[in-house]
Amino acid sequence: MTLNTNAIQSLLCERLCSEVCIDQRPDGTLVLRTHFRFPDGDGYSIYLSETASGSLRLSDRGHTLMHISYEHDVDSFLDGTKGAHLERIVQEEGLNWEDEGGALCLDTSPEHLSNALFSFGQALTRVYDLTMLSRSNTATSFYDDLSDLLLRVVDEERVVRDYQPEVDNAQHYPVDYRIDGKSEIPLFIYGIPNRDKARLTTIMLSYFHLNELNFESILVFQDQSEIPRVDLARLSDVGGEMISSLASHVDLDRKLINRITC
Repeated sequence: MTLNTNAIQSLLCERLCSEVCIDQRPDGTLVLRTHFRFPDGDGYSIYLSETASGSLRLSDRGHTLMHISYEHDVDSFLDGTKGAHLERIVQEEGLNWEDEGGALCLDTSPEHLSNALFSFGQALTRVYDLTMLSRSNTATSFYDDLSDLLLRVVDEERVVRDYQPEVDNAQHYPVDYRIDGKSEIPLFIYGIPNRDKARLTTIMLSYFHLNELNFESILVFQDQSEIPRVDLARLSDVGGEMISSLASHVDLDRKLINRITC
């Protein structure tokens, strides 16, 4: 079978053109409709305008970071590891920050608009994909590192992993680490690598308080700054001491020693 490349070329042009169109809003704003979609099905917001120099500008007007903020603390995307990755994407894709509102933009000439549009869509996809930055691998490494830090201070025979406390349905409320504390008050250690674990820990600690369980707790974050403020506030209402990251191991050592040394 011989492919009819001319026919395929014509079909591609026809289909691709049908997937990209320009809508003009009542206020004159031009919006490009494309096939680019976020995982929830929402389309990318891509605006077209003319710059003072006469070139064309593609801009998301801050919509990408706003979309990320629905499920994540967007401040964490501007600082730390994710912030560094974000700036690298901006540089590699030739983007610029349009203003202080978090808008990404790309300037191009009219004859290169089609290439610029696909490059801009690819860049916005890379930005959104930062939400999935090595989640599983990072979490696994985090728990291994936390375990090593605990065993530097506490004898291994005093540490019970995945401890099930004395409450109803205990199997549904495991404690990452239980350590014998002072005056027979157990010390519960939770590792918090992400938002989901923060929410789960909040539920478990609330259940323990509801059942009047006597315990102390230390919550160790992978990076406390990446936990959304609302989730962090709820967790702080029911949790005990907090360690902002494993880098604060001196603080962790001190708080452990204060609670396990008679």
